[in-house]
Amino acid sequence: MKKILFIPLYMFLMTACEDAKEEASNTVNCVTILQEIESASDAFEANPTRANCDKVVEKAEIYYNCLPDGPEKTQFKEDLDLTKTACSIL
Repeated sequence: MKKILFIPLYMFLMTACEDAKEEASNTVNCVTILQEIESASDAFEANPTRANCDKVVEKAEIYYNCLPDGPEKTQFKEDLDLTKTACSIL
């Protein structure tokens, strides 16, 4: 009988651990994407081409999905849209 009670507890703990691992993984991925944006921005500043600009936008769009809803995400989206417009002019 006691073993039956441990099954739901075990399943709960496994699910909680998986969620924690996924959240940690997403945080690491977001930090990595932020570093990639910085590298892409540096490349664009060194050589302002359409391809380099598009790379910045590509990385920024991925990072946008990492941001929690709120004013920072809204502002980031507005800045991203301006950057896309600037890239289209190049």
